[in-house]
Amino acid sequence: MNDIIIIAGIAIAAAGAAILLKQYKPEYAFGISVAAGVLLIFFIVTKAEEVIRELGVFAESSGIDSENYGIVLRCLGVCLITNAAAETCRDCGQNSIASKVTVAGKALILIIALPLFSELMDVIKAILEIK
Repeated sequence: MNDIIIIAGIAIAAAGAAILLKQYKPEYAFGISVAAGVLLIFFIVTKAEEVIRELGVFAESSGIDSENYGIVLRCLGVCLITNAAAETCRDCGQNSIASKVTVAGKALILIIALPLFSELMDVIKAILEIK
């Protein structure tokens, strides 16, 4: 519960400062928004480290290939970073850049996940040969 209070406090303070500075120095408002976003992502990553470690233990005990687990985690990271970057671009009024960041993130996820698709096709082929 304390973590969400910290996150909300950082976000509200940064938003208030950005709104105040936007009138006088818009470039500083952008800097505050980016700095707050980076700070929040860093905060979440440090908190998520323990969860990721526990998921790794779960994956090992369930027999999931560690390579597949890593692929899924990388895809999740790309999703989160892409979303944060696109929202920052939208906040700056750059919707075109935001949509291109989103497309690039989706393409990168597809590239990262290709080994999973290959493995899935092997499983489908094995099932079809059984019948």
